[in-house]
Amino acid sequence: MIVNGKHAGSWRYAFFLLLIASFVINCSQTKELAEMRSRVISPSDITNFHPEMSIKIGWVPYKNQKLVQTDRNEWKIVAHDTGDKAGYIPTMVITYPESGDSTMLDMGIKNELLGKLIKHSAMTMEPIRRPFVEFFEEAKCQKCHPADVKVDFGYQADKSLDWDYVGVLNVSEDH
Repeated sequence: MIVNGKHAGSWRYAFFLLLIASFVINCSQTKELAEMRSRVISPSDITNFHPEMSIKIGWVPYKNQKLVQTDRNEWKIVAHDTGDKAGYIPTMVITYPESGDSTMLDMGIKNELLGKLIKHSAMTMEPIRRPFVEFFEEAKCQKCHPADVKVDFGYQADKSLDWDYVGVLNVSEDH
């Protein structure tokens, strides 16, 4: 019977230690949550704005040309025939009214790249220019942000986008 009393006492001792440990762990987590910081913003109290940028759709005339092979195994573009297709190709024109800079982007540009270009240009106040890789490298976010604020638009990590896309828009017969 004495042996059983010793086991009962050690069981109670272990239970109280577990109870104290769980109390300490739970209290420390609550303390950490209480120390977190939050930011309250008021969108109606904007103090200043970055310069404007404007996006318009323009129509650029085109006329099909023919690429023919010469007798010397060279290729050249020949003059327009009366039967060559002519029309207009849509293009996006991004202008910066304060600086007078503008950039033309064809409609074949990938949506992800277009979004990143517009966002990066608006945030860094740098006009979009080609090659896009150099634009992203030179238009630094740290111009506006303090050094301790980490800013990453994710443009370098996304290798699926063709950053220097110039593109030739395929024109359907409807245009």
